[in-house]
Amino acid sequence: MHTIKRDSTQELSLSVRQRQLLDLLIEGKSNKEIADDLKIEAGTVKQHLFVLFKKLSVNSRAKAVIAAAQIMKSSAADSIDTESKTKIAKGIAKVGAKAAEAYSWRLVSSVAVSIADLNELNPSAISMRDHFLKALRNIIERLVEALDGQVSYLPGGGSVVWFGHPRAHLDDADRAVYLAQYLQTWASHYQKNHDGNTKDSTTPLIGIGLASNTEVVAEKATELFGAESFRKASILARHAKALKMPLSDVLTKQIAPMSSAWLEIKSKEGNKEVIVKDVGTIAIVGPSSSLLPDASLRWGGFPFLNNAFEGIEGGLAQWLAVESWPPAAATLLTDAIGNYVAGKNYQILRLRTPGSYRRDRALASFAAQIELQFGDFISRSEKIYPSQGERIAGLVCEIAKSGPLAILVYGLKALEAFKAVIGEAGIDRLASRQILIVAANLQDHGSAQIAVRLLGPKPNSAPFSRVFNLQMPRIDALPEGIRVDFRAMLDNLSPISRELMLRAANEPETSLLSILTQMNEPHHKAQACIQELTSSGLIAASQGGGFEFRDLSTAEAIKHLSIPIAGAEAT
Repeated sequence: MHTIKRDSTQELSLSVRQRQLLDLLIEGKSNKEIADDLKIEAGTVKQHLFVLFKKLSVNSRAKAVIAAAQIMKSSAADSIDTESKTKIAKGIAKVGAKAAEAYSWRLVSSVAVSIADLNELNPSAISMRDHFLKALRNIIERLVEALDGQVSYLPGGGSVVWFGHPRAHLDDADRAVYLAQYLQTWASHYQKNHDGNTKDSTTPLIGIGLASNTEVVAEKATELFGAESFRKASILARHAKALKMPLSDVLTKQIAPMSSAWLEIKSKEGNKEVIVKDVGTIAIVGPSSSLLPDASLRWGGFPFLNNAFEGIEGGLAQWLAVESWPPAAATLLTDAIGNYVAGKNYQILRLRTPGSYRRDRALASFAAQIELQFGDFISRSEKIYPSQGERIAGLVCEIAKSGPLAILVYGLKALEAFKAVIGEAGIDRLASRQILIVAANLQDHGSAQIAVRLLGPKPNSAPFSRVFNLQMPRIDALPEGIRVDFRAMLDNLSPISRELMLRAANEPETSLLSILTQMNEPHHKAQACIQELTSSGLIAASQGGGFEFRDLSTAEAIKHLSIPIAGAEAT
């Protein structure tokens, strides 16, 4: 702890009012509480604190409490009773806790499900509704688990699913769109199979709304309450019942433009865009069977795919590694490649890597996603595999028998995650199938760039891989200027590494190693922290020794994600 030095005469120069302020600061009281206790205005409290802090040579409430403790200890140690010492200790802890409080910006993409009203109050109708709500909850839980999201159930049977907190992904909005499409299709099939003979069979069972919003969230919060995206999605869900298609706000459409055949809504009067109160311009999420938008021209027509197609037509799988910095560019290119090959009659399997890099978590997530997307096919499979990883590879190979298959794997280290899940045996099994695997492989060095590396049928033994450099797309910042890709990177770091990055971004004049020393972590943890940050690409060795941020834009993006509030009431 830093010691604040002063001579003993400073203690004698404090006025009665300043001593009163110190006592109240020690108790951890806010400016408003101090004003109420002393019967003065809050503005007057700020003026007194300014003068007091200047006398004590401090610049925050926490340091003022520590200074008070040191003055009392040096000038009248024998006269301080146990109660006073306890009060000071509690004051330091309380103010310290306030100083440690931190918030951050997050993009949260939400899917709200609104349940249709029950028109008949009879046992048969109530029973059918109960069975539907139970089935709906089961399918939502499967989707949430597979896509690494969160869910909250509402009175009346409705629910809100969200992505982006407490762990962000590069493709949270895409996950929300997929979930909405899946639920809409599932509800339609359920209604046909179970309610076909009832007179209310034409009444939609649910309405689905999507919304994305930048939210301010407490750093250590594990739950999310009252988010603005929840409110907007719920409004759209109520409007969506009549359409039998999900409704989305325009921000979600902008963030996930490749995920759906987006349909615009125009008013009858003047063909204007439809605007919903408190939400703004809205769009319709098209059916999952619709032709996806083609953005190949933006990327030069994907000439590198000609080489991949030749290999696949010859009966050999082809691996494509999408290498990029910043990370968000990889998601855009992977989406665009997937949509393009879908137009070439390729089956599409999208695998979204969970936030946790644990192999067992990835195994469960990938297996669930395959079952959700190819459920009918898998239900017919009777093969037994020795391990879950080989089962995933085996199922993929069986799917590819019915036509060429493109596997799109999303995530910061998607290539490594997928290879680890299926193992060498799985890679060998895929090698002789008509399969295209496109996976992100985040670069940990170099400047802003994006490239595709053609690895052939076996990515672990491709000594002469071909690299195709592409033009870097413009990455738009979201409202409030946040960058989702850096948010996702922070969330995937260990707590020590994350704290170091946030502190370093807010203290650019202090070296990374100095900040790490101040954190007082054991040597082995400090070494692991540096190794993790170097391998992630966030930091690099500096020319003068030590380490520094990869580039200025990285530091600025991370700094903007945090919202420091410590010492906000100091002056």
